[in-house]
Amino acid sequence: MVTKDIIKNTLKELGITADDIVLVHSSLKSMGHVDGGAETVIDAFLEVLGEDGTLVMPTLVQNSFGRAYYDWMMNRKSDVGLITETFRLRPGVSRSDQATHSVVAYGKYAEELTRDHGAFGHRYGPFGNTPFAVSSPWQKLYDMPRTKVVFIGVTMMYNTLKHLIEYKMVEEVLNGVQDANYRDSKRAQLRHYARFEEGGLWPFYSSEQMQYVLEEAGLVRKAQCGNATYVCSDVKPMCDFTEHKLKTEPEKWMGSEMAQWFNECR
Repeated sequence: MVTKDIIKNTLKELGITADDIVLVHSSLKSMGHVDGGAETVIDAFLEVLGEDGTLVMPTLVQNSFGRAYYDWMMNRKSDVGLITETFRLRPGVSRSDQATHSVVAYGKYAEELTRDHGAFGHRYGPFGNTPFAVSSPWQKLYDMPRTKVVFIGVTMMYNTLKHLIEYKMVEEVLNGVQDANYRDSKRAQLRHYARFEEGGLWPFYSSEQMQYVLEEAGLVRKAQCGNATYVCSDVKPMCDFTEHKLKTEPEKWMGSEMAQWFNECR
């Protein structure tokens, strides 16, 4: 049986300390029987983080994704696990107002992280222009110090920060195209939410495969908790390393067609 103290010891083994900002992707059932269920997991994180720490979780829309922008409401259920939904319903938890990639947070920087999601700095991409905007919590998690991401019983295949990297790379390249007509024509080749099912180019890459490379680089820490492996990485070094790999080995990670698109834009 997994207890709160066992979880707390696991987090400390991963290097989680008071004052950290921690984003959690999770599978409750992966741990086996947890005494007290999802509430115990949340309590363990909050107790380790202390009064000056901040706990963050994704509350993404996956069911009826195609209608997310039409059906969005702030009390919409999270589609990414019982721990995230339990956390969303806790008193005092803040949620960002964005249809597809909202987050919930509690702690010192909860309000700062969740406010103004998509208010400015829009970026073109397959989930819409607001989820990974400059004002998004995903960008703030990258920019703020002492931020870590923890995966409970899941791999980095579920690493939502991967999309921030993709959006930023596309934005950087498009902004460097001086000819407006050519820039529009290259943007039109990309996948976008409004025509998601029609396909199009996008620098999707295997974040699960990238995890192995990150591990080899010493940027991943692991610990066992019950039946689950906890995986932890510091957000900025993880994102910077991944972006470097994508830029230096584009065909390996994104395929030849996407690599050619980047070269043509440059």
